[in-house]
Amino acid sequence: MSMICPGLELEEPEPGIFELVIDRPQRRNALTEEMMRSFDLVVDQVNARQDAAALIVRGSGGAFSAGADVSVVQERRRQDAPWRWPPLMGREADLLAACEITTISVVDGPAVGLGMGLALGCDICVVEPRGYFAEAHLALGLSPTAMCWWLARSCGLQRAADIVLTGRRVHGEEAASIGMAARLADDGRGPEVAREIARQVAAQPRVMARFAKLALRLAQDQEQMTAVRRFGSLANRMYRSLPSPTPTHDD
Repeated sequence: MSMICPGLELEEPEPGIFELVIDRPQRRNALTEEMMRSFDLVVDQVNARQDAAALIVRGSGGAFSAGADVSVVQERRRQDAPWRWPPLMGREADLLAACEITTISVVDGPAVGLGMGLALGCDICVVEPRGYFAEAHLALGLSPTAMCWWLARSCGLQRAADIVLTGRRVHGEEAASIGMAARLADDGRGPEVAREIARQVAAQPRVMARFAKLALRLAQDQEQMTAVRRFGSLANRMYRSLPSPTPTHDD
């Protein structure tokens, strides 16, 4: 096991099969700025291995990830100037999605906000009944751009609207039934099921598996995805520049 940075550990339990463990259980695996910036290090490391076949992403302590740490959100708000053209949102999920080898997420607890984006940005998502997803960006006054993209393609526009606009929780069995997750594992068996999938992928010609993944990604409209992200980033800046609404009370 090697520590990528505090809160991120990379393991290789079997030759060519890697596991990225989000290990910050005291904060439900909420991501710090350093953790977010370190995903590209993980991707570069596994991409460089010619024998690499799969990367499993999971959390510790019964959670996948509660998303970006609150301190990160607050700091970014202080740094963002509404008159500057904003960077694209969701870079962290993009870094993981750009991994050349097959990525498999294991959701055995909350996957919220950015955590939900990371889980669904993987090629294959395994969920346990006690796992759940929640789109938390709107409640924080942020635009949920990544979910507007991925959810509509995995479970349809109406279901995506229901999940994004209400912020409700989608638990494991429902997530698997509507296409948010590829596999529903029994409680406690998520990592084992993910490893079984990884072994099946590893049994294929490994170079051709990378090409197959690339073909699947190219089949998506990446330019449109970029436009959605840019719109969301600009919406965030505009929202923060507006005056706070005045509460109203009935007499």
